[in-house]
Amino acid sequence: MLTFWIIGAMLTLLALAFVIPPLLKKNPKATDIDRNSLNVAIYKERLAELEQDNLTAEQFATAKQELEKTLAQDIDDQATPSANRLPNCWVSVLVAVFIPALTIGGYLGLGSPQLITPATATKSHATQDNDKARSEIDEMVKGLAARLEQQPDNLQGWQTLARSYAALGDSAQAIQTYNKILVRFEEQPQILADFAELLLKTNNGQLAGLPNILVKRALSLDPNHQKALYFSGVAAMEKADYKTAIEHWERLLPRLSPQAVDAKQMLQQQIAKARHQLEAQTAQAEKTPPTSPEPAKSAAKIEVHVNLAPTLQHQVKPSDTLFIYAHATKGSPMPLAIVRKSASELPTSATLDDSMAMMPTMKLSNFKEVTVVARISRSGNAAPQPGDLQGQITPITLGKQDKVEITIDQTMP
Repeated sequence: MLTFWIIGAMLTLLALAFVIPPLLKKNPKATDIDRNSLNVAIYKERLAELEQDNLTAEQFATAKQELEKTLAQDIDDQATPSANRLPNCWVSVLVAVFIPALTIGGYLGLGSPQLITPATATKSHATQDNDKARSEIDEMVKGLAARLEQQPDNLQGWQTLARSYAALGDSAQAIQTYNKILVRFEEQPQILADFAELLLKTNNGQLAGLPNILVKRALSLDPNHQKALYFSGVAAMEKADYKTAIEHWERLLPRLSPQAVDAKQMLQQQIAKARHQLEAQTAQAEKTPPTSPEPAKSAAKIEVHVNLAPTLQHQVKPSDTLFIYAHATKGSPMPLAIVRKSASELPTSATLDDSMAMMPTMKLSNFKEVTVVARISRSGNAAPQPGDLQGQITPITLGKQDKVEITIDQTMP
């Protein structure tokens, strides 16, 4: 904006430079010069006539004096400006003031000064608008989270909260919310697939581990679930299981919307790529002797004995709930095996094994190391809450540590 006004001022000064100087010149007009010359010529002519007349010296002197007086009066009349004519200097001042004023006023009234606003100003306003919108969205999400604490059975609200956290890039909160959903509600294919997609983004684009387990569970509930079929194919490609990838993607292809032209084309390209790699794999396998299969894994189990620290016994009520569970040391905190008891049974023992898995594919035997937790909940909610009493042991190496003893001696912040 400043650059524009500087250029405008320079152009205005340039225009005034052509207009003002002629007005300030003091040269008399050509008509004034001609009339003065004429008066002088008339004076000389009449003086010559007087000299030729037969006048006395006294009469000649008197006539000459009157002639000179007349000449002087005529010249003075020409030198005096007209009463209705402004001096040139005042005209110059008026021009210098009114031309810039009219130019600026006309542009502001008829032009578009907003169009010369610098791009940085526009970006600044856009940034402020984005920050304001983000702040408003954050407040809405916080409000939703607060309402769900009062309405813990609102499944749709929890799904919206998890997706909102994911959309805002808060993966940690989104993962925690999905874990709460899986603990509190019956499994649904869409929730499992959405959770797997989120974990895929936080797992360097890899489906190995928990994301793949979630996808398989979603397909077990709905074999034709589109997102689960797609990610199952991706997981198969990661393991070089090209045949499975082709099968799942070919099941998915006819289920895509007719309007999803780009998605269909991309999927067809991936199927073609998988076929090409399967052919190369088959050709290589024909040259390599078969290997013996690995022995099946034995079922894992952990015997847990739980005690309550004497300093916390006065805080426990018979109506409180005791949860004993194990979860993966790395990855999702979702329980792999869980036992629910009354706090009045303390001290007590429990055995955690694959039969207690919340999901058939999410079980102890699929992990090498786990964390074992014993927690007393006043609300009876499986998800940790502030004020809960807890004790844990980590890490536990499955197959080497089959028995553990836990003392509940901590208060959840």
